[in-house]
Amino acid sequence: MFELEVVWQWLVEKLGHAAAPFVLGLLAGAGVVVSRFIWRQVRRAWCFFSSRARALRAVARDYTKDGPHEGRGLWLSKPITQPTNYENSIGKPVVLVVANHKGGVGKTTICGNLGAFWAREWQKNVLLIDLDSQGTLSAMALRAGNWLPPKGQDSAATRAVSGDLEPSIFVGLAKEVPQEPKLKCVPAYYDLAQADNRLIVEWLLKCKPRKKAYNLFFGDTFKRHDVRYNLADLLQSPAVRQEFHVVIIDCPPRFTTGSVQALCAGSHLLIPTILDLPSSEAVVAFVEEVERLRTGGVCPHINHVGIVGTMTSPNVDGIAERSAKALISDALRDRKITATALLDDSLFVQQATAFVNNSEEGIAYLVTTNNQRQQAARQAIARLSEYVAGQIGLPPPPAQQSASKRT
Repeated sequence: MFELEVVWQWLVEKLGHAAAPFVLGLLAGAGVVVSRFIWRQVRRAWCFFSSRARALRAVARDYTKDGPHEGRGLWLSKPITQPTNYENSIGKPVVLVVANHKGGVGKTTICGNLGAFWAREWQKNVLLIDLDSQGTLSAMALRAGNWLPPKGQDSAATRAVSGDLEPSIFVGLAKEVPQEPKLKCVPAYYDLAQADNRLIVEWLLKCKPRKKAYNLFFGDTFKRHDVRYNLADLLQSPAVRQEFHVVIIDCPPRFTTGSVQALCAGSHLLIPTILDLPSSEAVVAFVEEVERLRTGGVCPHINHVGIVGTMTSPNVDGIAERSAKALISDALRDRKITATALLDDSLFVQQATAFVNNSEEGIAYLVTTNNQRQQAARQAIARLSEYVAGQIGLPPPPAQQSASKRT
């Protein structure tokens, strides 16, 4: 207070009573501007160093007496900021995630043909979402280059996982499968690979949210956005719920941002696998990763449908396939994983030349003819589709329900 009086007296002596208040106001204003500038720089520096430390912690290794080993993984990073009413919205609509970290095990074939069966035979409105940057499901479902994004634009899948789309626009970007109007597809392209990397970096380098006490007054205003739930926000929206009975997501053979978003948006998980030694080991490792995310609170509400054998030989009890089944069952039991298991042999999808050869012509279930070999493949898809539908709560059409009751 004394110093302020000294400054005031000095200004009065130098400038007089008329000018002194004006100059003092200018000095005060300048002081406020300078203080705010300094505060912004301090906050910017704090944000830089704290977010950098958070990013390094997310990917850090653990060090024990036995040496370094990889940590829990960045996808388990805290805090976990889930959408409003997340638990009650999961499964509205049903979202089936088809995933495995092993490539070439039939994930895309399963996705396309499950969707085709439900759309054609059960008259369900089905949405396929391709989250593999290679766009195999997109090409299979939409054909003839119709799945490619317009020049200079990102693919629909990239825009979806980036959180760029309003739900109504997202629904409008879904393209109709030519052979079946009730089946639509959100296509992906190679830009999705870059988006997966960008989203991780952006998410890790954002500043931490404010303290809980602060949020008592401001609610969710200052919540830090959690990239893991971008797709959940879209798929749980009324626009998607009103348009589709079921959503099927085809995931890439690795944990990308998109595949983690799929698990967080999904209500159910189906894991296809080839019954050989490398694939069996891979499927067990994948289940362990999913269970870490589920029990860690990242995707706590996803339900396992099971592990389905694909591209099997007519004799599923062959030596190699029998060994693979035993390896999977024993490994899950040894790790005390009870959430999932191998499905019954009768639900496995045999190696069907028709399904492989016709992939470039469209989804096999929609384009195969009526010869005996192709009919056997279609019947295998029908059995699996009906079983999965029962597990995820997708009801058959009324006519089939009545027939089942009579039986």
